[in-house]
Amino acid sequence: MTSPLFTMSGKTVLVTGAGGGIGAAIVNAFMACGANVVATDASSEALARTYGPLEANGKPVTLAMDVTSEQDIARVLDAVAERFGRLDVLVNNAGIKSAESLLSGDKTKIDRTMRINSDAVLLCSKSVVQRFLRNGGGRIINIGSSLSSQGAVFNYQAGGADYCFSKATVHDLTKLLAYECAPLGINVNGVAPGIIDTPMHDRPKEETEARHAGRIPLGRVGSPEDVAGLAVFLATPAATYITGQIVHVNGGMLMNG
Repeated sequence: MTSPLFTMSGKTVLVTGAGGGIGAAIVNAFMACGANVVATDASSEALARTYGPLEANGKPVTLAMDVTSEQDIARVLDAVAERFGRLDVLVNNAGIKSAESLLSGDKTKIDRTMRINSDAVLLCSKSVVQRFLRNGGGRIINIGSSLSSQGAVFNYQAGGADYCFSKATVHDLTKLLAYECAPLGINVNGVAPGIIDTPMHDRPKEETEARHAGRIPLGRVGSPEDVAGLAVFLATPAATYITGQIVHVNGGMLMNG
């Protein structure tokens, strides 16, 4: 029998950036726990590849969505309201990798990284709070980055300075939102993945393991499922008294506390 502390039965969850990788693993984990899941992504083709072209039992509702467009977010939230009548959990997972220097990088690329990776977190969160969570409470879970958020610009994992900046912003935004949302009964937390084997790395898993596993105390790079379990936990009744936290999932590569 499933413990009521860990059930998501009857809850509705919206996941951004769900076309593959960590986002898809989060979608599957929530569905396995009994939630109704709306999987969104900028690419309708990615959604179709990951979940199939037709909705059916055991599949999420899939909707293309531009997380930088207030109008597009409203369109998706209208569809959620029509289909389920409620939304209990928002997972802000959408993000892009970038490798720009802050001093000499392409400003257009830097601005795009910030819009998608951090500005969209606030935009989606505000829209969901106003539409669904203000009166009934709920959960917001933001996907940050373990090493990059430390400003590790020259770290072998961190990518560009603009990516680091965007993820550090996500972590601070999580804490600020947690403070403002607490009186509304909304818990806001962040998940900070370390080196996770996803298509974003654009290299075979064996190469990622060879480059990084020796630097990780647990001896391996992470899988998207390693991240998904924590995201689900933070949405369950078991995490009712947790808010404003950034929880790192990195195999011990970075130990905070």
